Amino acid sequence: MKYLFTLVILSLSFLSFSQNNVTFKGKITNPTGEKVTLYSVTEENGRLKEEKVADSKLEKDGSFSMSFELEKQIEASFSDGSESTSLLLQPEDEIYMTLNTTIFDETIQYYGKGAEKNNAIKTLALELEKIVETLYSLPEEADTLEINTYVNFSIDGLIQIVNDYQSIEDFKSYGDKLIKEYEETKTALKKEFKENLMMAELMNNLKGTEGIDIKGIDLKGKGISLAHYKGKIIVIDFGAPWCAPCRAEMPAFKELEDQYGEKVNFISLGVYSKKKAWEKMATDLGFNNNIFVDEDGYDQFGAWMVRYIPRYVVLDENFKVVDADAARPSSGKLESLIVELLEK
Repeated sequence: MKYLFTLVILSLSFLSFSQNNVTFKGKITNPTGEKVTLYSVTEENGRLKEEKVADSKLEKDGSFSMSFELEKQIEASFSDGSESTSLLLQPEDEIYMTLNTTIFDETIQYYGKGAEKNNAIKTLALELEKIVETLYSLPEEADTLEINTYVNFSIDGLIQIVNDYQSIEDFKSYGDKLIKEYEETKTALKKEFKENLMMAELMNNLKGTEGIDIKGIDLKGKGISLAHYKGKIIVIDFGAPWCAPCRAEMPAFKELEDQYGEKVNFISLGVYSKKKAWEKMATDLGFNNNIFVDEDGYDQFGAWMVRYIPRYVVLDENFKVVDADAARPSSGKLESLIVELLEK
């Protein structure tokens, strides 16, 4: 009888484990690090808090495998060390993930039990990113009415997509939360545009003023500052490896450096990022001039009003501001400004 009782206990324990177990496997093309990590994401006093759930070493072929227990559904974040993406995980999920770090979010695909809700989350994130990118690419002469109309129409469309996804298993409570967040995003974007109009005026007022120095370290860990590059035209790229729009512009920025680097100092200035991820990005892209600013130096960005990235600033050879919010490298307008300055 005692033996039978022990078997029952063991059987119940195994059943409990299998019901709470989660497997998360996948394969990464062009991996940027040696391991991947899953974090739980919770909100605490208005701030997001991450706690490690599991991690896995990346095999030579980019594959990884994690297995862990969950008692309930959690919001999670998957990170390869350079970038991250949001997930929804719960007991009994068996997910297989594929992605290519060259175009991180756009290539993510999930398979298996629990995949449908996470493919929905990925699609919604990409749609929101498109909305924001389109907003910032609207003509400069667009007025408040046009912007507000675009934001209302776009976010309402996104909310409709969420409603369409509400029938997905285990998605509804998260979908309800997203709808609330999107309504808040709608208000925030319209407020931000209004503030950007004010910011544009402030940026314009910086023209002709003395450039503001920023101090950090280079790829060798030695102290360096913007003022070190005085004597040539300076083009600054405020960016970070986790920022998709930043990364999209970096090849064009490098092309400008390759073409005009003898007469112009192009500075890759790493902001709001982890040092190792920034070092790898700067090294891989081959930027000649690099400055990294850690968290202790973030207050230096206040004077430059770096509220968003990517952000480009052009100084003349005398360290005077030519354009405190220059066009993106891929637009062709930044190159035209550089040529104009070189011809003076």
